[in-house]
Amino acid sequence: MRNLKQYPTIFCILICAFLSAQNKYTSEIDQLLEKYQSADAPGLSVKVISGKESIYSKGFGLANLDYGIKNSDATIFSLASIGKQFTASAIWVLVQEGKISLEDDIRKYLPEFPEYQQPIKIKHLLNHTSGIRNYHALMSLSGFDYDNTYYDNNTVFELACKQKGLCNLPGEKVAYSNTNYTLLAVLIERISGQNLNEFLKDHILNPLKMDATFVRVENGKTIKNKAVGYQKQHNEFVYSSSNQLSYGAGSMGSSIQDMAIWMQMLNEQILEFKPLSQFLKTTEVLNDGEKAKYARGIMIDNYKGNIVASHGGYSFGGRTQLITIAEKQLGIVVLTNLQSINAPSIAYQILDILLSDENNNVEVNKEEEVFKQVALDKYTSDYKEINSDMTIRIFVENDTLKSEGSIGRSATSLIPFAENKFHRKNSTQVKYDFTPATSHDMVILFGGTPFYFKRATLIDSEMVNNNDFVGSYFSEEMDVTYRFFVADNAFKLSYKNNENIPLHPIQLDAFGNNNRTLYHFTRDEEGHVVGMVLYSEGTIKDVFFKKEGEN
Repeated sequence: MRNLKQYPTIFCILICAFLSAQNKYTSEIDQLLEKYQSADAPGLSVKVISGKESIYSKGFGLANLDYGIKNSDATIFSLASIGKQFTASAIWVLVQEGKISLEDDIRKYLPEFPEYQQPIKIKHLLNHTSGIRNYHALMSLSGFDYDNTYYDNNTVFELACKQKGLCNLPGEKVAYSNTNYTLLAVLIERISGQNLNEFLKDHILNPLKMDATFVRVENGKTIKNKAVGYQKQHNEFVYSSSNQLSYGAGSMGSSIQDMAIWMQMLNEQILEFKPLSQFLKTTEVLNDGEKAKYARGIMIDNYKGNIVASHGGYSFGGRTQLITIAEKQLGIVVLTNLQSINAPSIAYQILDILLSDENNNVEVNKEEEVFKQVALDKYTSDYKEINSDMTIRIFVENDTLKSEGSIGRSATSLIPFAENKFHRKNSTQVKYDFTPATSHDMVILFGGTPFYFKRATLIDSEMVNNNDFVGSYFSEEMDVTYRFFVADNAFKLSYKNNENIPLHPIQLDAFGNNNRTLYHFTRDEEGHVVGMVLYSEGTIKDVFFKKEGEN
């Protein structure tokens, strides 16, 4: 018979080991976040879970500058695009109830929606493969005044119904568009007869006891412990005065306490909702037979040998990031109320701390061995994002492959980890895939969200006569006139609520605004410029503008 007196000793040793590891993590995470500890600036709240235990939970900076209220683990932040997985959860409920199928054509429930070459199914909205144009980009390109003009889901739905084209065939590729999730919200409300907040409260949030989580479906409601979101402009903190009321793709609020429950659910620790976790993390097969990296409101990716389910968010006044690893029962959530705080970077640095005990040296040595065997010159080129003006230069320097973007500030070293695949040296979750494909030459994945590029021949500005393109151009589809002109020896654009935007040549007859928008001018058989075709953000293409005065 075993000596029972040994068990308290063993138990104490295990507890001490756990507390020692926890203290180590706490110390390292504290050091990482120390710079956000402020009595006069916005900040963030961070929660880290291991199993069902919280191993780190702190707030930094102020939730409200006017009243000096500090961020805490009870502060409610905007979730931004993390909210998509809750909208996807409502779809799961409707599927379980037998009210819809993921294979349903969305026009079965949204008959006003245009009929395109191929049907758009509910599953295409969930994983961003519908090809539907992103409404944020459409509104911005039309000159919408976000600060002073009201819009809601009906506005977005009506705008989506006016679009004459898609950016890709349904199921062809992942092209991230917020319109998908706004349409899902409209569909959920039509079928259920409840607004999205009521439906989620009844079926998801209340059963999970996520009492601080909600969808903002109305303005003017008092919300206790709500952080104000800020931007820093001209060395001052400002907050948004927008009264928009569009939700489904975002517009949710929650605390890190509630999000700890959600991460436990995603890690399949809550038996009743294990099928939901599996539903959200299920990826579809694309038309070409490849698996999509975007699942259903969640991105699925491999990070240092671990299958990671994650999602970030970005909105006026804040950034967010959620990461879970079910196999290790880990979860990290970072919620901020200052737009310049890089929540994804913080979350992955915390993850690196949690994974630091593993033998990463073997992985590094493996990568170095692969590095010696890779012929780097075959990747070097200028690349341009498809349906955008963003360019990337891939080059070799000191036997290292590097990437330098038109929007970025400096070149980034790339490390090979598989055939034709690299990741950034200091951001392992950002990957470059050069695997040959008919539709693109390079894909850059940010935690699983793909951006597609083709090799490009960029044009020298000295070879361009800007005066060829001067004039006014009108789009019937977007109901806006663009005026292109030359001023101060520069080619510029003005349109509603947007003045004097500087443009620069990208390719033959094509200009960019250095903000992922491309203006490609068209000519007739005699070489006269007669129109312009607009592309933007990878999700908008072939929006035609006719040059005024042309027959």
